[in-house]
Amino acid sequence: MKRKIFLLFFLFSGLYAGLNAQDGARRNFNIPDIPGYHTLKCDFHIHTVFSYGLVWPTLRVVEAWQEGLDVIAITDHIEYKPFKYDVNPDLNRPYQLAAEKAEKLGVMLIQGGEITRKMPPGHSNALFLDDVNRLDTVKWEDAFAEAKKQGAFIFWNHPGWKAQQPDTTIWFDEHTGLMNQGMLHGIEIVNYKEYYPAAFAWALEKDLTLLGNSDIHGATAQEYNPAQGEKRPMTIVFARERTVKGVKDALFEKRTVVLFDGDLYGREEWLKRLFAACTGQENNARASVNNTRSVFVTNYSGIDFHLIPGKEARTYGLIYPLNLPAYSTIELSIKFKGDAAAVQGSLPLGFVVENAFIAPGKSLNTTIRF
Repeated sequence: MKRKIFLLFFLFSGLYAGLNAQDGARRNFNIPDIPGYHTLKCDFHIHTVFSYGLVWPTLRVVEAWQEGLDVIAITDHIEYKPFKYDVNPDLNRPYQLAAEKAEKLGVMLIQGGEITRKMPPGHSNALFLDDVNRLDTVKWEDAFAEAKKQGAFIFWNHPGWKAQQPDTTIWFDEHTGLMNQGMLHGIEIVNYKEYYPAAFAWALEKDLTLLGNSDIHGATAQEYNPAQGEKRPMTIVFARERTVKGVKDALFEKRTVVLFDGDLYGREEWLKRLFAACTGQENNARASVNNTRSVFVTNYSGIDFHLIPGKEARTYGLIYPLNLPAYSTIELSIKFKGDAAAVQGSLPLGFVVENAFIAPGKSLNTTIRF
């Protein structure tokens, strides 16, 4: 009886959120477009009461809109449905229920499901499905084959999850087989509040798409406190067009960066482009006199950046780490031993973007010109 009352509370609270005209305020979180691409903030791993989540599908859309996201995928467990006697077991239903709210709020909604099996191969998400129910098969191999038949983008979820890999993170022969058959396209290097360096290395080595997702089961307000600057992890997608097809193409073409706990993880090409779009600089002529040159460096994004001066920059007096907070401008000055005017043209100095990783333990290099 208590279980039913508990479930009904969440069902009706979710239904209220879906029907209420007041969906709260959207906390705008800007990550600029890069030339030629739309920059989209995405979460591709979300659960509802139709599997093991605790909220109604429409509430998932409202949460995403309030948190500044652009795209979400509802990916309920296909094989594990503890509430199947209380809600419709049709796995296409969550998408159907959420679609109207997503359309009204301008949140792009993707239909998916989580293939929930023992290790190996473990849990995997299949996105852009036409019929999720057809993946409910006896053999896991048949579930992946059906996902491929429907043109799905498939990725390995939480590869370092202790419940399935308690001692170490292992890449199994089954994953190699799936990858070789075109049934494994990406991997979560971040899931919920965990980062998996081994998965990051695998993605680069095996040419897989990088993903970071919340895997949220409860209400996001219970897991993340925006007043303390907490945000769910997200996959940043660079799409040629702001459509479901554009997102799908970007995932298959590995145009992603992961944002988690203030850190960025991605291939060097896309991190360079993203950092360039997020920042700009302008000469500060009023302070550039005698033996001094000064520039303003602006961060247009909602991401804080942490910069470490390179060896040459330190010789010009920039010896301390620098913080470039979100939506802010800082002033940097360097000193020459002689007259700064005697140095022809601008002077490029190297910095390391400490919280932007192009490989496990390796940060992005950038340049500021003085």
